[in-house]
Amino acid sequence: MARGAVRARLEGAMNWGVLLVLALVVRVISEAAVRRASPGAAPRPEMLGLTHWNTVVVIVLVPIAFALASGQLWCALPLAPLTVLMAPWLFARHVLIPLGLPRTAYCVAWLSDATWRADRRGGAALAAAWALCRARKPDAAAEAWVSELIERGGERMGAGPAPSPTSPSAVPLRGAGIAAGAMLAAHRGDVEGARELFDSVASLDERACPREARRIAAGWLAAEAASRGDWAAVSAHACVGGGRALSLLGAVAARLVGEEPAPGALELWLRWLIAPRRRATLPLVRRALAAGAGAPRPEPEAPEPCAAKVAEGDLWSRAVLLHAALLLRPRGQVSGDDLRRLGGAWDAALDDERAQAELRERAASLGASGAQAALGPLARAVEEDLAATLRAARVPREAWDDLGATIGRTHRRLRDEFLSEVEIACDALRRRVDERRELPPLSEWREWTSLRAQYEAAAVLVGTEFRRLAFPKLHADVCHAAVWLFNTRKERAIANGMFRWLLAEAEALGDSRLTGLQRGNVDCGV
Repeated sequence: MARGAVRARLEGAMNWGVLLVLALVVRVISEAAVRRASPGAAPRPEMLGLTHWNTVVVIVLVPIAFALASGQLWCALPLAPLTVLMAPWLFARHVLIPLGLPRTAYCVAWLSDATWRADRRGGAALAAAWALCRARKPDAAAEAWVSELIERGGERMGAGPAPSPTSPSAVPLRGAGIAAGAMLAAHRGDVEGARELFDSVASLDERACPREARRIAAGWLAAEAASRGDWAAVSAHACVGGGRALSLLGAVAARLVGEEPAPGALELWLRWLIAPRRRATLPLVRRALAAGAGAPRPEPEAPEPCAAKVAEGDLWSRAVLLHAALLLRPRGQVSGDDLRRLGGAWDAALDDERAQAELRERAASLGASGAQAALGPLARAVEEDLAATLRAARVPREAWDDLGATIGRTHRRLRDEFLSEVEIACDALRRRVDERRELPPLSEWREWTSLRAQYEAAAVLVGTEFRRLAFPKLHADVCHAAVWLFNTRKERAIANGMFRWLLAEAEALGDSRLTGLQRGNVDCGV
């Protein structure tokens, strides 16, 4: 009888060895699935050695789940925390970050290998910086800790080691680390710097930038553009795909800018229902519904400024009043038509014989030497004002392109100013690299993104002529710096990002020699 009872108990017992093998099989299958989803990720030896945290969790979780299914209810006690550890990023994203717990968010996000495979340390730093932004009370100590964490890439810091289960040695900067630096800049109120860093995440190779970092960057950029009313930029960022909130913003932007096909009212309401923060986004949805699904309603054309205040034929007064009206306009309301109109008014005033005769009369009555002595400084002052207005308003070259003399001189002035500024920045970068003055990896990347933004802004304002004149100098110095970062400092991800931009610009300008050089550099990998 006892022997039968023992036999019956053994037949119903769990075969833990089989379950452990089954857990390992599940782990290998999940690794293969993740690798197919992220084809650029490099294989890691710890997967088969069973030293990875997630592997341990799977090996423990699967037998517990089978034991629970067989009626052993005591196994439910450790099941809940193990299930959380199976999806650590979801727990950090939806619980720890909203609670504003940077250190805890760092530790938990560090366990999320499936999400941050290409940059696990950077992903953990991004979680810490994001939690810092969501904290209800400012914490100077936490901000300093996160700053050191991002700048040094996880080195051991004076205030204590970075909370990592592994040896806290520095690691190369990659996409999630750059997004973490952008989030910290946003926390400090540096919106322009955060925008540049988040925007630069998309320029990195996919093997060096986790997909989640790209989604977070796109979501932040879309939200920031929506706060400025730049719905065209929102629509562009929404194409990346970054969750329910970005999906709603993309639908709102599509209706406001008149994209075809625009989402209908039912689809818009459904996206709003599944998106977070419905109370805050409800006014946006109502505005998008009021705009309609078609093209936006055309705004009435504004009359020519001060045209009714000037007597017919008074060219000087018309040019001066147009000039004053343009300077008083808000930066976002200056158009290319305004600039062309003002340039034409000054051309007519400066070239008109009757106006020049009137100026000579005034000069004679004041005892001045002549009209030409006054016209030169006046023309230069007009060009300076136009150049400053163009810089502030960022009006693209195509919008104000004109053959007039005043516009032409303004264009040459802007071109020469931008060429000088870019050359000075390139010389400073080259000098620092030659002197081997190292900066933290994120500061190296910020210097490059600042130089790139300066070049691209000038190219938009001045045109292709500036690109052809400035690119050889820019290419030589930036390539020199990128090669140093790649070979000496082993910052291959950010160096590859610089190579990729140089390659795209060389292809756009049709330079076959530089294209071949940069294609070889890009092929060196990350």
